[in-house]
Amino acid sequence: MDSARYHAFRIVFEFETFNLQLKSIRNAYYKKNNIASNDRKRAMVLSNEVIRWKKYLDALIAPSLNKSIKKLPLEILCILRLGYYEFFMDESVPDHAVVNSWVNISKKVKKNNFSGLVNAVLRKAKKIEKQTILKSKDLAIQKSFSRWMVDNWSAQFGDLKTRQLLDHLNKPSLQDIRTNMPMDMLKDKLDQLGVEFHKSPFSQNFLRIDSGLGKIISSSFHANGEVFIQDRASGAIVELLNPKKGDVVLDVCAAPGTKSIYIYHKTKESAKVYSSDINKSLVLKAKQRCKDLSLPISWQLKDATKDEFPNADRILIDAPCTGTGVISKRPDIKWRRKKGDSKKMSFYQMKILQHMSGFLKPNGILVYSTCSLEYQENWNVVSSFLKLNSNYKLESAESFVPKKWINEQNCFETFPPRDNVDGMFAARIRRC
Repeated sequence: MDSARYHAFRIVFEFETFNLQLKSIRNAYYKKNNIASNDRKRAMVLSNEVIRWKKYLDALIAPSLNKSIKKLPLEILCILRLGYYEFFMDESVPDHAVVNSWVNISKKVKKNNFSGLVNAVLRKAKKIEKQTILKSKDLAIQKSFSRWMVDNWSAQFGDLKTRQLLDHLNKPSLQDIRTNMPMDMLKDKLDQLGVEFHKSPFSQNFLRIDSGLGKIISSSFHANGEVFIQDRASGAIVELLNPKKGDVVLDVCAAPGTKSIYIYHKTKESAKVYSSDINKSLVLKAKQRCKDLSLPISWQLKDATKDEFPNADRILIDAPCTGTGVISKRPDIKWRRKKGDSKKMSFYQMKILQHMSGFLKPNGILVYSTCSLEYQENWNVVSSFLKLNSNYKLESAESFVPKKWINEQNCFETFPPRDNVDGMFAARIRRC
């Protein structure tokens, strides 16, 4: 446990220092260090949950300090957050183990004698009444979210739905898989592995995994492309595109390429799929994955705001966005996104949509999608595009995705606590 705690500390500290993607930091750390499997799992849970709950944890820690929490050395603050998480939110860990372990770790990571401070603050945790401390605090602290997100969602969804959304995004993420083999065969394989699962919402070829995802990832049928890890809502975006046999399809901003592969499979392996992204390392990984699976998907490093592309029957723009719809999977988004990012992102998204629409053949279909909950990045972008381009028309999503997932504008839009999938938006646009 102590080694897992130490690894979790290093990951959390690097995140707070560099403000990069938590998953990228963790993967790089695991690659650099030889870590036992159980320690990896525990370190992943600890780092994810401490980042998820850090504002809430700070509200618990602050009253036990003799000075502002902002004046604490970052290493000590990270240790205290990890300790308070285990003390208050992990019932499996005894109180004395929390104190002793984190005091010992503080001696290793900070040369100055801060172990006394860590010891004193952790021992004070026993006297803290969570409800008393947080009773008068606002929703952003209670649920541990950036205040601008809470304000934005309250204005967009109302207070009740916002509370439901915050609670849902703070829960462990739901995991779906898409099958590229007969469903009965897949179920037999999962049963043999001891994987627990049930049917994903509104789908014949997605399953929701209750436990045993790691067994699937390390299985031969995942390695050879018979199953793919993909959220059900992500799959619905490809279904909204509805690619046909023999289509020329552009998938831009496409890495790591899960949707590209689904597009290819949806057309019975007959479409010409041209996938691209601006991120070189992700393009190389996607290209290698397709090579390993013998999939003839063409991958290129391209900028969707200015580069040239072939004319296409179908175009999928899975636009770069704030990613607020997938916070349950990526809790670091809470803190890496800032107020005003949605507005800035919408200009970039509009630039991509404007440029890529020029490569759509007459009567062709373009799907613009995001994994954001922010209206600035979703309907606002589509509405502005349609006003500027009279030869493009919005088509209803009704014939392609579940009716429950269609909003007032006849676009695809999921709401995580209602639909139990990631928060995603997509509009189907036809060139006249």
